[in-house]
Amino acid sequence: MFHSFTGCDTTSAFFGKGNKSAWEAWNAYVEVTEAFNNFMNHPYMTVTVNCKQFQLLERFTVIIYNKTSNLDSVNEARRELFSQKNRPMEKIPPTQKALLQHTLRAVYQAGIWATSDQCEQKPPTPEGFGWTLESATKTWRPCVVQPACSISGLQRTGQVWLQKRHVRRTMLMQEGAVEVHRTMQLPM
Repeated sequence: MFHSFTGCDTTSAFFGKGNKSAWEAWNAYVEVTEAFNNFMNHPYMTVTVNCKQFQLLERFTVIIYNKTSNLDSVNEARRELFSQKNRPMEKIPPTQKALLQHTLRAVYQAGIWATSDQCEQKPPTPEGFGWTLESATKTWRPCVVQPACSISGLQRTGQVWLQKRHVRRTMLMQEGAVEVHRTMQLPM
């Protein structure tokens, strides 16, 4: 679960935060191990913002971005890091809503890994795990959380910039430009 939560081939990493940052945060907050173990022992479990496992992951995410913080909420950490420490938007944690969607995708991936020893896996549909089925193309897409007000202009600017360069990009701005999924087709 640690690998799927902090970024792997099928789930995104936190913007600007690599394996070293995540590993250091885990060493600083070993309590999150309970959540990682629980997700692996109970594949595809339901996650809400009120469940203990999500709250442990939320605190872990705060520590990834600020190892000295005493805050438990990513929303409070965002406010503190942006207003008091003058961090730019891309260097603050995702919002709680965005983190929940990220967690759901990580739980789904970890569930696949946790049941990989079964000769015939029967995973649930990705619907409800941070994915939605695009009806026209029958393609699974990440659920998009509406961007926070403070970055709505950045999102529009980014889309215009990409349109000018004829780049197809599927973005998940996750209320803070923290998590971005890209599919790019560049002209040859």
